Amino acid sequence: MSGDNDSHNQTLSIAKGIGIILMVVGHSGCPDVLNRFIYLFHMPLFFFVSGYLFKDKYVENKFLFLKRKLKGLYWPFIKWELFFLAFHSLFVYFHFYETDYAWQEYIEKIIRILTLSGGEQLLGGYWYLIQALYSSLIALLILYGLSKVSYRFRNKIFTLNKLTIRGGPAFKFHPCFVDSGLSV
Repeated sequence: MSGDNDSHNQTLSIAKGIGIILMVVGHSGCPDVLNRFIYLFHMPLFFFVSGYLFKDKYVENKFLFLKRKLKGLYWPFIKWELFFLAFHSLFVYFHFYETDYAWQEYIEKIIRILTLSGGEQLLGGYWYLIQALYSSLIALLILYGLSKVSYRFRNKIFTLNKLTIRGGPAFKFHPCFVDSGLSV
């Protein structure tokens, strides 16, 4: 490995570490002002790093991409949700939960877990796995679609993006930013 790759990986590791620390601080009952500031960017930071690490080879090899995402995001979600569901009655006994499920509710919960539409309360933070899976699949579809259009059309899309979102001339006429000091 070259020195550039080492510093690149170290930089991303530091960014992820900062995100983890901010997530813990944000959930620890910190002052409201600090909490609001942290919530502005701590989760988007994880999505940004994930998108930054997206490899171009996945656009052409969608099966490998899907296999890796299922192994890294879907399977851990399913495994732990089913594990916690299996011990739900025990959690009720120890008063972590208030009510137990009937067998029909267990079947419904299993279906909801397998379709990523629900889960156990104690694993509420696993929403991130579902959203990371969905956002990576959407990114793959967008990048695959862009790979199929001409360079000229892609250039127009990115130019429009720059003009409207990143502060180009159209940005200063957006009604939300007039008189806000954010216009260019």
